[in-house]
Amino acid sequence: MTEAEDLGFHPLIWLQSVFKRIVESHAGRGGVEAIGQFADQIATIPELMDLCWKIETNSLFFESAIAKCNEKMLKRPISLREGECFSMLGGVCENCGYETASVRAVFHIGSKCPKCGSRLKPLYFKILEYMMRREMEVTPEAILMYVAYDKLAEAYVAAYKAINLILSKTAEMFGWDHYRIEDPQLRNYLDSYYLGRLAGESKIPREEKQLLQFLSRGNMAGISVEEAERLIRLGMDVVKYGYIYQVLSIADAYPYYVEALMKYKRMYNAINSKIQSVLSEVYAEKEEARRRRVMIEKPKRGRYAPCFYMPRGSWVSGSISEEIELKPIYNLPIFPQYDMGSLQAVYGKLGSGKTFLLSSLACYAIRSRREVVFSPLNDRSNSLIYAGIPLFPYDKRTKDLHDILMEIIGVEPAAVPIITLNFLRPGEKIYDTVKHPPTVFDRIIEIDDPLSFRVDFKVLLEELKEVSETLGYGDLRGIICVRNLRRHDARAKTDVDVQVATNLIEQLDDWRKGHPKIPMRVVIDEVMHLAPSTVYSGEVLQSGRTIVDFIKESRRNNLSIDMASQMPLEILPNIRDEATNVFFRNLATSRDKSRSQIDYLLDSLMLKDPEIKEVIRDINNRGLLGPGYWFWYHQPSYSIEVIRPSPPTFCLHDKNRPAREVFRLYEKHSGMKVLLDSWDQVERLEAESRGKKRKRRDARDLI
Repeated sequence: MTEAEDLGFHPLIWLQSVFKRIVESHAGRGGVEAIGQFADQIATIPELMDLCWKIETNSLFFESAIAKCNEKMLKRPISLREGECFSMLGGVCENCGYETASVRAVFHIGSKCPKCGSRLKPLYFKILEYMMRREMEVTPEAILMYVAYDKLAEAYVAAYKAINLILSKTAEMFGWDHYRIEDPQLRNYLDSYYLGRLAGESKIPREEKQLLQFLSRGNMAGISVEEAERLIRLGMDVVKYGYIYQVLSIADAYPYYVEALMKYKRMYNAINSKIQSVLSEVYAEKEEARRRRVMIEKPKRGRYAPCFYMPRGSWVSGSISEEIELKPIYNLPIFPQYDMGSLQAVYGKLGSGKTFLLSSLACYAIRSRREVVFSPLNDRSNSLIYAGIPLFPYDKRTKDLHDILMEIIGVEPAAVPIITLNFLRPGEKIYDTVKHPPTVFDRIIEIDDPLSFRVDFKVLLEELKEVSETLGYGDLRGIICVRNLRRHDARAKTDVDVQVATNLIEQLDDWRKGHPKIPMRVVIDEVMHLAPSTVYSGEVLQSGRTIVDFIKESRRNNLSIDMASQMPLEILPNIRDEATNVFFRNLATSRDKSRSQIDYLLDSLMLKDPEIKEVIRDINNRGLLGPGYWFWYHQPSYSIEVIRPSPPTFCLHDKNRPAREVFRLYEKHSGMKVLLDSWDQVERLEAESRGKKRKRRDARDLI
């Protein structure tokens, strides 16, 4: 049974409503009535019906009684006041305590208690006798308010029980051991009321404010109903005698006020101390600080699962559960269909793991669909150049990834076929062999003009197939990537690597139309360098236009595209809007929603369940998702999930080590030769056309 079916309401709406009622109960006496109104709408908890009736009737009686005690009403003749109070109080059975609101029923000949058959007595007389025995001065209003505060105590006790049932049901539905506050803003509200930063209703006594706060705080701390009832009745005695003494000027009530206050303070301090110690465990932020227990369902042996998903019940409440069971996804929908393209957008801050996720998708595509992955512009760390060597353990990070791959995913580490293209202009050389070490997977292509050269994709695929056969695959699959040499000229406002990438994308678009059957995908890490939302030069305009046109043609070209960016606001809207799958985590937020990355992205997503956007926004803003986890939005199904990508089978970039050191560690680990002595030993491929140098066009020419 789903949460919505069991609660009778959407779980997110339910949680938000519970939060609201808890805050309202702190604000003032009307909060008790609000709890009654809320509970009255819940048919799935039958016990609430009787409690709602008690809250409503006793609260109404109290409000009616206190209205008789204002300064104007007290100036009326005492006979009139006595008659009103006598009529309001009705009768009571001296044996079983049954009460009736009808005074006429008390004086009716032969009138008896309908429950036990004993004699009924006017409640006014009973309280009068009790107060006289305690040697208190008696007025009609003193008798009336004595009963009214007892009835208000009944309403508070009923409210405590109602909250207890509601919170217990909520905890049961979401699989918590007890109810907890998920939203820190709500926690701040409760703490502000408790510490007096927010005043709430100012006309009620301090002890009654404490009881109002206790209704929710006591329940969240697990204070039993029996103990809570004793505290509420004792606290209301303090308020009752204080009112009779101060407002109704009955001096004889003062000793009873002092006695009740001393008893209440002792009990309140003891219970409040218990509440404060327990609430540190109840608040979700404390619980989330603990180490989560993650259980993983192992995939089928030898089958690479690109990622694992977290069941919605583990996060939909706005908090990540302490115990998580991850389940493998074997068929991730990242491939084009007959009637639909395939564009994957990955958004996250620097260091959030975008390249890790892109590598997992590439590994999955190569293993499951035998795809050729083409990257026209590597990221600045050139992370894909490591794909030619398998994931191997050389430090704690790689050992952990290696163990996950072997023991959990059940797949052997393996390199994938790769060739790394290095486009060099006349006289240009690569001098930094620490950052850019020459390897057996590198190929040099000499060009004259980065915007007009031509390559033969058939030659590139033949080179890749040779590598594939060398690694034991035997068929055409793997990665063709272009090394990012970071040749940006800020003064001339040109970037050779961006020009090369733009040219290659245009050529691939043309070539692909004649070769649509070869399984392929294009990976563009940090797409904002090619297609920023703001255009400053003709070169950027050209690359952005090329990317947009390429994406539009991707379905016809039977081509998948994976792209990543730190900020969705900084890439062209056409690209954002075309995404089939969106992966995101830890996006920046801002009070100005037009500049808030998470708000902008969520507003662009169409979901079956739009209420969940608030939960996602809150989890993102509080950083609750945890390292390695991503939100995954699938546009065709209008759904969103939380996933954790698997490590790829090949080696990954190491931010703490230069590329040459990683390759040397692998050579030492495996005994295989990967590095070349110099770039002069790297194999060279002939360009179909080296291109001719030409004058750079400006934005007006391109438009």
